[in-house]
Amino acid sequence: MTSPDRPNSDADIDEIAKWMEEDFDWAVTEGIQNAREEDDKENGG
Repeated sequence: MTSPDRPNSDADIDEIAKWMEEDFDWAVTEGIQNAREEDDKENGG
């Protein structure tokens, strides 16, 4: 999963809000995946 593309500087408020929501969801998902990978390494999995 890749981070959503940032909107252009002339984007309207709705487009920016959508990007912010998508980017937040992406960041949370990435954080969970990284934490799982670290737990697996620590637990020999």
